[in-house]
Amino acid sequence: MKPIHLSLAGLQSYREKQEIDFTALCDAGVFGIFGSTGSGKSTILDAMTLALYGKVERAPNGTQGIINQHEQGCSVSFTFELNGAQGAVRYRIDRQYKRGKDQAIQQTVARMLRQGP
Repeated sequence: MKPIHLSLAGLQSYREKQEIDFTALCDAGVFGIFGSTGSGKSTILDAMTLALYGKVERAPNGTQGIINQHEQGCSVSFTFELNGAQGAVRYRIDRQYKRGKDQAIQQTVARMLRQGP
């Protein structure tokens, strides 16, 4: 799997929308995620995991623990490529969650789109 683009908002330390363009980062063939403790490195990986699987096992209380405590919801959009016999195929996964009145988390959007032929 080759990451292409990640957009996230309302997840852990990222309250406002953040976007990462992996195409520029992957030009050299490898990239790193660096920063001080608490800067949000793991949250980037959590956002990818949330997009792909709909939950983050390491988060306290599952998905409920990944939403920033000051936000009523979160969203993630992850675009990636898979290489197969037919060549590279690009997909985008979008997920959104919101807090209910009883603080329970409800998934409001879950879609996976194949982009291109």
